[in-house]
Amino acid sequence: MVDALTASPRIELQEYGAPVVRHAADLDLHSLAEANKRWRRALGLAGDPIRVEDLGDGLVKLRAEAVTGVVRVGETDIEIAPKFLSATDGNWQTVLWRILTVVEGGHVDENITTAHELASLSMPDLLAEMFLASYAKGAARGLPRGYLTEQSSGTTLRGSLDASRLGEWVARPWELPFVADNLTDGTPLARLLRWAAECLAATVKAPGRARAVREIASGLVHVGRQPPHLFDAQRISLGIQHQGLEAARVVGLLLLEGAGVHHASGDHALSGFLWNSDVIYENYIFWLCRRAASRREERVSKGAIKFGDVIAGEGSQLETTPDVVFRDTQGNAVAVTDSKYKRLGTRPKAADTYQVLTAGHVLGCQRVSLTYPVATNREPTVWRVSSALGGHDIELTALPLNLMSLNRPEGPQELIDTIADWLDGE
Repeated sequence: MVDALTASPRIELQEYGAPVVRHAADLDLHSLAEANKRWRRALGLAGDPIRVEDLGDGLVKLRAEAVTGVVRVGETDIEIAPKFLSATDGNWQTVLWRILTVVEGGHVDENITTAHELASLSMPDLLAEMFLASYAKGAARGLPRGYLTEQSSGTTLRGSLDASRLGEWVARPWELPFVADNLTDGTPLARLLRWAAECLAATVKAPGRARAVREIASGLVHVGRQPPHLFDAQRISLGIQHQGLEAARVVGLLLLEGAGVHHASGDHALSGFLWNSDVIYENYIFWLCRRAASRREERVSKGAIKFGDVIAGEGSQLETTPDVVFRDTQGNAVAVTDSKYKRLGTRPKAADTYQVLTAGHVLGCQRVSLTYPVATNREPTVWRVSSALGGHDIELTALPLNLMSLNRPEGPQELIDTIADWLDGE
């Protein structure tokens, strides 16, 4: 199915969904190609996130793969809804917001955000929330300071004598030309943060959030308005006591890499932000599982598990890496789950079942599951897997998680309860 041709500044796509046809003249195809190259490299994708096919007669076909988010290409915004959510339902942005603020931006303080109001949700708002939380945490002890080298002269020697200006010394022997390092607040990081705060203040929708980032920009007015060069910004490193600023630094770097602000014209525009959907989903499942485990005084872990001692030949041990392993207070594995960013049919794919069953067998867990994202409530499907070699049976569950429930305030808790019920065998 192909959407009807329309000329619109906003194009809505569904990840792995039906292609959309547009007039080539309405798109900046060169900018789109550059954006594809940048995000393919940044996200480690095998191909372009937005596939473009020339249909002839001045038409092009667009299709999104493996990403979700918003990209600005020229004067056009391209919105990409996750494949497990409805692109025609504006609430997908609410769901994505709530997932991203957990796996990317940390806890959202309801006292300073209006994230529950659909009208205030946007990707710039998400970045602003990440920026605010990080700045509040990392700047509690003040921003890092650095030394700035400057040339000067005076009656007292500071730093070292500037040999390149000896001619000035001969002409004015009572003034010593010197080069000195001065401790300053105007570091590349501080200038990046001020510039990022000004960018966000001009693009976020929520007035309270815009006011908060403007206050940060005002507090940094003494460090200079010009951001550091991209190369210098990429080299910024944070000390141990300022690690909390890492998320704010990343937001500033994303804005800077996208050249989001055109200073000459004074117009503010974001180039766009895409997220690797598979990674988002996997991280969110780990977050849910960790909270479900804490209710049972258990913990979760993730890492490669080696098994199979070599008794012949020159091979090394076999290996499997389940997404989440639940462990009791003694550290014993009690359950295993793998997050599958796929559509759930009547049964899981064979390769997926082999992987999680292997992990359950190696770890001695009788309860294993595969978690799938869905957009409507759906009951789990359970299989009992017995071994012809004897021993205990393994219970395999296809566990659907209705992520659209995140439209409701109690949605996250419902998802945690679903995982907890599976752990309890209910």
